[in-house]
Amino acid sequence: MQENYEFVQRGFRILVTSMSGYIGQELNKTYKKDWWKEVLIALSDQRDLPFSGEYGDLVDSLDIANCIRLLDRKWNEVFRDILPLNCRTWAKELMGVRNIVSHIGQQDLEQLMAERALDTMALLCKEIDPEGAEDIREIYQEVRGKADGRYKPTPVVYTGLAQPESESKRGELTEGSLLQMVGTDVVEKTTMTRKVTYGGKTVVYPVYRVRLDMLYYNDQNDRIATWITRYESENGKGELSDLNVEIRNRIIENFIYESNPDSIQKTQKNIALFGQREPGVTLADGRIVDGNRRFTCLRRIQRDSAEPIYFETVIMDMDIREDKKQIKLLELSIQHGEEKKVDYDLIDYSVGTYRDIVQTRLLTVEEYASRTNESVADVKKRIEIVEVISEFLAYIKLPEQYHVAREYQLFALFQEMISPLKKLDEGEKEKLKKIAFNNVVMKAIPDQRKFIRDIKGLIKNGTYISYFEDQERWASMIHERIASADIRSKEDIDKFASENKDIADELQASMERALLRSRSQLLKNKPAENVSKSIMLMMEVDSRLFNKMDADEKENLMAELDEMSRIVDNFRRALAR
Repeated sequence: MQENYEFVQRGFRILVTSMSGYIGQELNKTYKKDWWKEVLIALSDQRDLPFSGEYGDLVDSLDIANCIRLLDRKWNEVFRDILPLNCRTWAKELMGVRNIVSHIGQQDLEQLMAERALDTMALLCKEIDPEGAEDIREIYQEVRGKADGRYKPTPVVYTGLAQPESESKRGELTEGSLLQMVGTDVVEKTTMTRKVTYGGKTVVYPVYRVRLDMLYYNDQNDRIATWITRYESENGKGELSDLNVEIRNRIIENFIYESNPDSIQKTQKNIALFGQREPGVTLADGRIVDGNRRFTCLRRIQRDSAEPIYFETVIMDMDIREDKKQIKLLELSIQHGEEKKVDYDLIDYSVGTYRDIVQTRLLTVEEYASRTNESVADVKKRIEIVEVISEFLAYIKLPEQYHVAREYQLFALFQEMISPLKKLDEGEKEKLKKIAFNNVVMKAIPDQRKFIRDIKGLIKNGTYISYFEDQERWASMIHERIASADIRSKEDIDKFASENKDIADELQASMERALLRSRSQLLKNKPAENVSKSIMLMMEVDSRLFNKMDADEKENLMAELDEMSRIVDNFRRALAR
């Protein structure tokens, strides 16, 4: 039997969870957004690391060997001033243990080696994750006592930090509050804590284990809210909120899974192996403010488990209606803060910005920019893009169905279109937008980047007017047909495009003709432009320098001027024909 081997492996599983999270956090603090690039440079001799990915997935990809390598190789730059030197020594010792464990085959580790390895793990882990160290120390005691049966696990009594007082405008929630259920099989308090910044103050909150059936998704979340527009477009406005909590949770869970199934599966597998890495943030009524993806993974794991599964989270006694602004600021800080950039679809993120600033006026541009660590100009530009997206959705008779814009992948197209729009007068701006809308609807843009690049070229060269006029002939026909069509979803738009494919061909041909005309016009203008440039260059010649030239230099210059005169005479004769 490999009893000691199994004990040491259990210790490593705890240690890698603590080390990878700690190392990711410290590298992120030091190198900001380039932290993973630094990892790849430091581990350039390792071939099994992803090139890029979400923060959590990248951290999860670090095994114990790479964690130890990073601690050693980044010691002077990152860890020397925050960890005692012994940590580096312990880590190197554990690398040797790891190598032995990896190649031990069917043999077991010697008793003294297993005890020494676990003791060293506990010492190292204590410096970065005291709670993890306690778990390793318990395994160590089990190894020490297994031979004579002395070991008896000590039950853990969760006391932990006191819950901060409610700061909600509506006062403390009593009926239906998770905080009223602490100590039951529904909500268990742990000794873990998490810092949360709310209302301008950073407060340390205790972490609880909450049974999954007491929680529900936050429909105010930008990503979820965009998906909800799809459901309501198919089933009727308000239909989702009329369903019971579990059915609503199941529908939103499917939305989240569909948005990135590979990522959800990877996170789910990691949580199944090592447990939930980071606590979420939940309101007292069960609404999850931070942790919707982790909640999704746990719900999926629960289906294969007979035992109840719990979500680790802080519980904040706030109300989504009374404290909506502060909750939104909290959510933005968590999702877009320095250490945790969420991989939001740009449509979801931008529509959320537009909704919070323009539609609901919940936040000002300045408040939003401050909390997401962006410039005011960037936030305003995102709003400008969503305004164009909103016009497009209204044009195709699907107003505010922003999931349609996401399915079309329109953000980059309209983002690049903002620049040429600013070079046109109001009437021309409307024409360009209609041109883009029609080409998107009719699927006449095989390459969005080339399309917008061609548009910019036509405007820059001043050859866009005939293109606009040509496109306008088809625009009125498309508008009339859309107006008479029964359009309730993107599928209806796709069907409309399929039934009018001849128009798409004409729109593409129109662009090709415009590009040919533009190139022809540029070739015609080229001689005059070159002569003009030559004159400007001649005007820059300083004749006062002629007196300082020697005889050979003057002779060379005269020869060049004679050659220029011959060229000019040839041009004159050619023009006179």
